Amino acid sequence: MGNRAKAALLLEEGYRKILEAFEIMGYPVKTDDNFTETSGRAARAMLEAVRPTAEIQEELDQMLGRTFSARYDEMVISKHNVSFGMCPHHLLPVIYRISIAYLPGQRVLGISKLSRLVHLLARRPVLQEDLTQELATLLFERLETRGSAAYVEGLHLCMASRGIEAHEARVVTSAVRGVFRDQPATRQEFLDLVTAPQLNLL
Repeated sequence: MGNRAKAALLLEEGYRKILEAFEIMGYPVKTDDNFTETSGRAARAMLEAVRPTAEIQEELDQMLGRTFSARYDEMVISKHNVSFGMCPHHLLPVIYRISIAYLPGQRVLGISKLSRLVHLLARRPVLQEDLTQELATLLFERLETRGSAAYVEGLHLCMASRGIEAHEARVVTSAVRGVFRDQPATRQEFLDLVTAPQLNLL
């Protein structure tokens, strides 16, 4: 049995326990048809929200192994990628809006891969601060760029749906490497571009 299948079984068992707790709290878990097979559905949903690390690494290696010779040496930005992640403190979803940029070295990524990369790395139970740093480091080191930057806004449901219920609050983090760190004008250009109001192209 593979790791994904083992994880699915453990998750389903865990969700059955959660439903037992709901029953103790007074919910008609055994008599309401809406709860039928919920543990299995919830387990599958969790495996979509959180990707196994081996799958992430394999897909990441494939993406970064398919690059093109750089014919463009200015800033490349993928802006406002809406991605979904998981808070490791409460195992509740986080909705991200992520912008990344790099200044090419010898190689560039296909433009669609920038969005795929963002979505892939977000699908983990990881702190937003760590996700932001990892995105910048990956673009700088693995792609061997002259510089990279990441700007991440997060709506954390652990804040929005519980505790202080701060549904209007967004957590903002950023990270820069190379030229973006050494040249304030380049860093500011990136920040100006990714924080400008989004305009509809169609």
